[in-house]
Amino acid sequence: MSMRWAVESQSSGHVVRISGSITEEADLHALVALGDGGTLRLDLAGVDEINSCGVREWIRFVRRVSETARGLELVRCSPAIVRQLNMVSNFRGAGQVTSVMLPYYCASCGTEQEQLLEVPEGGSPPQIPTSITCRHCGGAAEFDDLPDSYMGFVGLMHAEGPP
Repeated sequence: MSMRWAVESQSSGHVVRISGSITEEADLHALVALGDGGTLRLDLAGVDEINSCGVREWIRFVRRVSETARGLELVRCSPAIVRQLNMVSNFRGAGQVTSVMLPYYCASCGTEQEQLLEVPEGGSPPQIPTSITCRHCGGAAEFDDLPDSYMGFVGLMHAEGPP
């Protein structure tokens, strides 16, 4: 699925909900002007994939937004976005990650679900619950990634501050 976005205007700036795949075809340039003078909050829960060309376009985008926006916040970062935050040092630009989505899988019924985790300012990464109650069958849904490294970017983000 190609990238889609929806904009919600607020008094302090804009919230942009991005979904789909971020690839070389993603039109991120159209979003740069939304950061002019205000805070741009990017809701990334719907991003299911980002390829290497998409990473390149994303880095260009956050660099341009960081030059004009008063603030850049990455919220509800999907597992696909979290993987990039952990692998690409300048992926967030001058932005701050305020929350991520944690992936869970229930082996009893095969349900995949996500849970929101707030990222506190400063300090160490928050604890990840290793299991939660499955919303479908009530069984145990286990964290579906590596808990020791999933939030690795947080320590770097707080140590470095905005780039």
